[in-house]
Amino acid sequence: MQNQYDLKRYAVLYVDDEEKALKYFEKTFGDEFRILTANNAADGLKIIEQRGEEIGVLLSDQRMPGEKGVQLLERARQLRPRLVRMMVTAYADYDVTVEAVNLGSIFRYISKPIQVDDVRNTLHRAMEFYILQQERDDLLREKLSVLQNLLITDRVMGLGVVAAGLNQHLNQPLRAVHAFLDLTPGRLGQQNFVLDRLREATFWRDFHGHVVQQSSRIAELLGELQSASGAEHKIDAAAVIQAVIEQLRSAFTAKGIELKFEPTGPLPALQVNRPSFEKMLHLLLQTELAMLPTGAHVTLSAQTAAEAADAGSLHLTLTDNGPGLSSDVLRSVFDPFYTHADAGTEGPGLTLMGAFLLAYHHGGRITSPRTAKGLILDILLPAVAPVPLAPAESSREFITNVLMNDVLWERLLPNG
Repeated sequence: MQNQYDLKRYAVLYVDDEEKALKYFEKTFGDEFRILTANNAADGLKIIEQRGEEIGVLLSDQRMPGEKGVQLLERARQLRPRLVRMMVTAYADYDVTVEAVNLGSIFRYISKPIQVDDVRNTLHRAMEFYILQQERDDLLREKLSVLQNLLITDRVMGLGVVAAGLNQHLNQPLRAVHAFLDLTPGRLGQQNFVLDRLREATFWRDFHGHVVQQSSRIAELLGELQSASGAEHKIDAAAVIQAVIEQLRSAFTAKGIELKFEPTGPLPALQVNRPSFEKMLHLLLQTELAMLPTGAHVTLSAQTAAEAADAGSLHLTLTDNGPGLSSDVLRSVFDPFYTHADAGTEGPGLTLMGAFLLAYHHGGRITSPRTAKGLILDILLPAVAPVPLAPAESSREFITNVLMNDVLWERLLPNG
């Protein structure tokens, strides 16, 4: 009967200090299996470290100079938990073998002298078991990728609906969301799932808690932005910016980040809602504080725009010498599976999107020129915010536009 698996897809590594035993093993089973050999535990471990992706089954003799077989099998288990491990042992090592089996270090043991047919059948079962594990893991990854795509799609749609609903409180929220999505050039990429973790009962409970926490923070931020909107008054832009800088300076100093404000010439007086303008500045600087390492520096420069189309507007430029924006900025907002240690509920992606919403609320815009290193954000705010337009873009129109935007999905979905 023909075997349904390609038994040479992965290699069998045999470790034994007897050179004759290695040659005999390779000659006997080399036609059916891809055989790798090593004559001591150290060399065997080195092969696993260097070529672990190629190896499906590990056999090790117990009695060898230096490290014993059981020690190699245990270290191999730590390096490659899925590797099928077997011990070749004499009857005198029976107690060691039983202990290894009980500790879960080995799949089974093979007695010396080896019986060819028995070993052949055992290798077949071991390799089939390893391949079956790999196929099961591949299927799980595929299912998780589909789930991840569905959750990201749901999150984008949900934000679109919420943003559309904020039209009565925040101007142009949908344009702000579109601009934010254009911020980072790279696609999200597949989350690096630890499959063993997914099989733990606590994972899905923790994942649910993480999603609830993310969703709550998004709702809180949008609520804060809504409450920040209100009546507009003329403010001294330079004085307000300086006041916000001073409020946050101690936090930057505590993290070892230099923060500078560099105005050029007189700045325009702005006819804006002061709390929402201050909130935008706070969110921009909190983004920097979250992203930058100790030793970095941040500069917020300000001037009155002279270009014809923007003449009289406030032109802010936020620059730093950090690593720049990555796809994690998008992931922390749109991917519920994003559970990186730095993600947190105050992740830079969410605060930065809030700054975008408020900039567009004031009739302004934010752009980010591509640079080799660091981050540059150009913020333009008109001296007088335009009269709010009727919310012509409904949530239904937003969702339609999203569904038809191939470039957006190419960037957002890991396997889009």
